[in-house]
Amino acid sequence: MSTKELAYSMIDNLTEEQLNALIVILQGLQKEEPNEETKKVLDEAKEGKNLVGPFDSVDELWESLNA
Repeated sequence: MSTKELAYSMIDNLTEEQLNALIVILQGLQKEEPNEETKKVLDEAKEGKNLVGPFDSVDELWESLNA
């Protein structure tokens, strides 16, 4: 029995509630492609651009966030 056939067989035996849970899990596994703005920010972070910190205390972090 192939992996796909085994999966189909197992799915056929699930209750409706179990199927709903499986769908939630599978949706969580789908990889979403980041939009252009997110890609830009990720690239900048990898290059060390526009970063803030490090902070020596939580108070310093909060001051920076509130600025």
